[in-house]
Amino acid sequence: MKLIAISAMGKHRQIGLNGDLPWRNPEEYKHYEDTVRGHFLIVGRKNYESHKEDIRIGKPLVVTRNPNFRPECGAPAFQDVESVLDYLKKENVNRAFVIGGEGIYSLFLPVVDEMLLSFVDYDGEADTFFPEFDQADWEIVKKEDRGSYLFCHYKRI
Repeated sequence: MKLIAISAMGKHRQIGLNGDLPWRNPEEYKHYEDTVRGHFLIVGRKNYESHKEDIRIGKPLVVTRNPNFRPECGAPAFQDVESVLDYLKKENVNRAFVIGGEGIYSLFLPVVDEMLLSFVDYDGEADTFFPEFDQADWEIVKKEDRGSYLFCHYKRI
């Protein structure tokens, strides 16, 4: 099974502001939707609650510290990384995407196999950030200037 983190970020790893993206980039967002559609999406509770409709393009798996949280869409909820990985293995999933927010990226980054990162031209305010990672652990297998953003596909070395 491949576990893939996918995110768009600004010049200083910004990924969110007040529960939403701090920019609008329809081209990059279409890339995101086309990539994750129909797949399992590992998402934090706050991100899930802010973007319920958007997340339904896939099969959400909600990660939360609250053991009583039940997503209204009927998606399963988990309290830790190991439970999510066990569920994915049990379901014979060959690919799942980690879609954030910040805390979820931090929890799952040590176990993801690949990252699909879009770098947008944003240098403004944010309250959530993609975690720093050691470039020495990753190989860039694809780098493309897509006009309104730079796309990089990383694989763990």
